[in-house]
Amino acid sequence: MVREDDHYYANIKTRHSNGLLIGRRGATLRAIQYLTRLIVKQDYPEVPAITVDVSGYRQRRENFLRKKATAVARIVSETHREMALDFLSEKEMEVVEDALKPMPNIRVYAVGTGTRKNVIIAPTHQ
Repeated sequence: MVREDDHYYANIKTRHSNGLLIGRRGATLRAIQYLTRLIVKQDYPEVPAITVDVSGYRQRRENFLRKKATAVARIVSETHREMALDFLSEKEMEVVEDALKPMPNIRVYAVGTGTRKNVIIAPTHQ
């Protein structure tokens, strides 16, 4: 476990079975992180947040989302038409929004509720 600015980062390294620990679209990994936070907070309430990762999956996913969002935003800028991304979690949507902040002619919004939110990248002026 490594202490970063305002949280701890725990990276579980495996030789095999990464997919088993990550789960579909990171669901199992989110559950592992949630349980880890609950257990630690029970005995050490003052400990900062803990981010659990498996073989760097979260970092790879964030890099992928940034690149994909930027590529889609370029297409949206050229065509002046909205494009949808896959369903994303709130945290993943924040990554996309952060990646597209430097592009003033692009806006990001979600359609849907709960875990079924579809992220839309659109031009600001249509």
